[in-house]
Amino acid sequence: MSTSRRSFMTKAALAAGMAPFVGLSNTFGQGLTNAMEKTPKPSAPSDLKITDVKCAYSGGGLFVKIFTNQDIYGCGEGVDAVGGTYYLVQRLGRQLRGRSPLTPNRIFEEFRKQAFFGGAQSGMYVAVLSAFDAAL
Repeated sequence: MSTSRRSFMTKAALAAGMAPFVGLSNTFGQGLTNAMEKTPKPSAPSDLKITDVKCAYSGGGLFVKIFTNQDIYGCGEGVDAVGGTYYLVQRLGRQLRGRSPLTPNRIFEEFRKQAFFGGAQSGMYVAVLSAFDAAL
């Protein structure tokens, strides 16, 4: 079988062009893998749970802080809140403990629907829901 000069040059050029990529295939993505292995992971995101809910008042506003088991917290504010919102925050906070904060829309809708006929449209309830929604 004879090889022409043209086919030899074509194959040689192709081999020379592919040479830099041969070693790359062995190490491609290795940097990402190394970075992920070196990153500390206290627990997976699916293990994230709400552990505590605290509230405070300042200047007529309600401030809610939601804590998790991975030292991540969220802060939210409800404006025009009255003093009675403290007890509502505590009641809803007890319902939140142990739940994942990664589904804020579901939590918001559950809270809204559970008190629909019990004052969910009032200013106090809306202020608390707004604070929880922002904190989540």
